[in-house]
Amino acid sequence: MSEQSSKSGPYVSYLVRRETHSSRALISVIVGLLLIAGLGYLATEGVLSASGRPPLLAAPQDLWEQAPTALQDKYRPLVIIVGVILGLFGLGLLAKAILPGSLSKHALQDERAAYVADDAVIAAGISRLVREEAELPQGTVSTTVSKRRSLSTITPTTGRPLDQEQMQQVATAEIASWQLRPRLKTAVKVNSEGRLEK
Repeated sequence: MSEQSSKSGPYVSYLVRRETHSSRALISVIVGLLLIAGLGYLATEGVLSASGRPPLLAAPQDLWEQAPTALQDKYRPLVIIVGVILGLFGLGLLAKAILPGSLSKHALQDERAAYVADDAVIAAGISRLVREEAELPQGTVSTTVSKRRSLSTITPTTGRPLDQEQMQQVATAEIASWQLRPRLKTAVKVNSEGRLEK
């Protein structure tokens, strides 16, 4: 086995991206079904019109001839509303296609395999790390994790001061060793009001 193949696994970056970004399969299926339904209706109306049978709703020729009347003052508000709705739908589809659609997950830096951790798991790990470093009981540290930032809030025991700078350094060093992608900017906050120890 070559040295290159032992260091890096196949499709690792692709697998990581699939696990950390939302799929567009559902929206593609919905749009496809809408297009099929619309084209199927138009085709059905065309066949009925060509065979001389009555239309389901309106013949294609009638729709084409009556379209200018919809732009008259009587129907103009309805046309505007429909146009705005269709425009917003189109913008939504465009945004879905362009934006990355990140999920609440982070990847761990590794070229041999794809490792992905949920943000809730990362937050629990940070809370436990800070709580054990400060020697506090459970429930005294809460952590929120976003795409590029984590914030740990410590509620210390009353009468026992904590060194916020030390907690910040410990959390920053430990999280950096996890080699998360994207990297997390770590912040630690100590509440001014403590709680009574049971």
